[in-house]
Amino acid sequence: MNVTMDLLHIVEQAHSLPRILDAAACVIAERLCVDVCLVFLLDEHGDLVRSAGDSSDASGRSERADAEAASIAAQVTAERRVATVRGERTSLLASPMLLRDSMVGALVLQSVVRRDFSAEDMGTLATICAQLVGIIENARIIDALDRGERPLPQAAPRPLSTESEDGERILSGVGASPGVAIGPAVFRGAYRLDLSARDLPAGESTTERARVRTAIEKTRNDLSRIQVAAAREIDEEHALIFASHLLLLNDPMLLENIDQKIGRGLSAPLAIDSALDEFETRLRLVPDAYIRERIDDVDDLRSRLLDHVLDSGSRARFGAGIVLTSRTPPSLVIELKAEGAQGLVTASGGATSHGVLLARAMGIPVVTGIADMLPSVRPGDWLIVDGTTGVVVVRPSKDTLARYEEEGRRAKRARTEHAKFRDILARTSDGVRVTLHANVGVASDLTIARENGAEGIGLYRTEFPFIVRDSFPTRAEQVRIYSKAYELFPDGPIYFRILDLGGDKFVAGGSIATARSAFHGYRSIRVLFDHPDVLRDQVQALALAAADRPLRILIPMVTSIEEIRRIRAIIGQALASLDGPRVQRAPEIGAMVEVPAAVELAADIAKEADFLSIGTNDLIQYTLVVDREDSRMTPMGDPYHPAILRMIARVAAAGRAAGKAVGVCGEIAVRSDVALALMALGVDSLSVVPTAIPELKQALAAARLEPMRRAMAGILTLSDARSVAAALREAQYA
Repeated sequence: MNVTMDLLHIVEQAHSLPRILDAAACVIAERLCVDVCLVFLLDEHGDLVRSAGDSSDASGRSERADAEAASIAAQVTAERRVATVRGERTSLLASPMLLRDSMVGALVLQSVVRRDFSAEDMGTLATICAQLVGIIENARIIDALDRGERPLPQAAPRPLSTESEDGERILSGVGASPGVAIGPAVFRGAYRLDLSARDLPAGESTTERARVRTAIEKTRNDLSRIQVAAAREIDEEHALIFASHLLLLNDPMLLENIDQKIGRGLSAPLAIDSALDEFETRLRLVPDAYIRERIDDVDDLRSRLLDHVLDSGSRARFGAGIVLTSRTPPSLVIELKAEGAQGLVTASGGATSHGVLLARAMGIPVVTGIADMLPSVRPGDWLIVDGTTGVVVVRPSKDTLARYEEEGRRAKRARTEHAKFRDILARTSDGVRVTLHANVGVASDLTIARENGAEGIGLYRTEFPFIVRDSFPTRAEQVRIYSKAYELFPDGPIYFRILDLGGDKFVAGGSIATARSAFHGYRSIRVLFDHPDVLRDQVQALALAAADRPLRILIPMVTSIEEIRRIRAIIGQALASLDGPRVQRAPEIGAMVEVPAAVELAADIAKEADFLSIGTNDLIQYTLVVDREDSRMTPMGDPYHPAILRMIARVAAAGRAAGKAVGVCGEIAVRSDVALALMALGVDSLSVVPTAIPELKQALAAARLEPMRRAMAGILTLSDARSVAAALREAQYA
């Protein structure tokens, strides 16, 4: 049942919220085989009122039926859970609609004959609500645009820029998605009309209006093509990203505004630019911060329309170029991935926008905040984009280009050599085995992990589906996401870390107000303790995805025994209340050792948990007091710091004494000398970024563990990082 595409089709045909809800109600009622589908929305006073969405003849229903529907709608909005009511004559099924953890309303199904709604029916309705709520919000955005308000002034900072004698220009911005890309500059709507279109005379009004309509139709075709790419590259639900684009294209006020401007003598490009500029201005004044963020959608649509109207619809594909644009809407990122673009440079935006998060997951280098790129870069200019440092090299010199290209060739040759080790088990030259797992965050990482020879998933970061969406994924959506891990690794162990929101991972626009600074402290399980419903849904989804297979759950940021016991209790309650068949086997619960308090309590934690996992990224951060998101702190976050090695030794010893497995899931294990040291300390498994696995296998195959074991007691007595690093290298090659 593909309700998603049906909802998208509704958006394409309707432009007002009442019409969208009417059409959606009919589709949902038909697909779920019920007699009535009603949509209830919360008004500005927080009262639940029935909307225009109705799949039946309202005059044919009794007041009692309406009252029953309103009652169950109120129930599910209060409890935030799907619920059913089976009366004497009718049966009802209802689900809340949540957007960014805020209540929007409820969807109620009525059957005029008594029936038992199945667990599958309940899951399907919850999924539909998650998809419909985004469309409702987009329709409200269009209403806000059509009402119009006065503008607010905006100011954009300018980044640093330097130019050498040979014409090479260095632009400094924000490294938003790591990696290096080299290619020609391709502009997407980043040009200004005063540079490219204001000298174009307007033709006859009928001709200019025809140009606008042609551009709109071709833009629709573009969006249809990208929807297919979205379903292929991420998942079907992400096609709903384009709902606001389609709603804008269908908004009669937009077309009327453009036509009026053409009637006053403007050309088609200027009329489009002016009309959408007014829409952006109105959005900036809307009180809801989430709606203000949708300026990206308006700006992206403006770029698409102008590309067609200025180039007669012959917009070139990005190819292997570096795309320069004003912002980073998710739709553009998906298009970049589908067309093979190498990198992205934007004039504004930060490192945590939806678009940047998608780019990071898809491996596209991104630099944001290059506000002066328009006068600095011309179409076709050769660029080097360093998404790690935030540097963009414009018209690089021969020496600079040769240096980057040689580094690229060297990296490619090394990857070819490493690939020979993908399918062999990790083993040192003296025959000692170690298990190598992969750290993953999105579904595409799973395929990369399998292709690079991972024996399992040592750390499945579950935050990304929560971060990238406007509303929390439903339990059914989470089941589908987590099931992919079992499909690709049916035999290998999978360690799912429950939500670790906060610090550098937070829900955009949500009412779960986690701390954006890692050192603020309100993050991870501390957030989940205040939102047990979120943890409950995730645990149930993990259990349903695992079915009869082993389920391993990692508890992040543990600081006390009480926290482990409390999480265990919540997990037990969640599984006990799971609808349908009971979970056949209890999950294994592991504790992540990421803070000094957990190291101090390692022996006690090892007795309480089923296994231990050392998260060295955060352990270094919290022990050495360095913010790993701050580039100024990089030299201080030294993995060779003696305190870190001693802490790992203590945790490994505690696990061994309790008979519990100990793994390391921090990225320090990608260094072969550190990996050997971890093995010598008794760590059972190492989990690293998937692409590093073949290289690590090759390095371990050329090393012997026994010399490292003999040297380890002395290494642990060293008091500075430089001495530790030198001793590890010496032991590795002994």
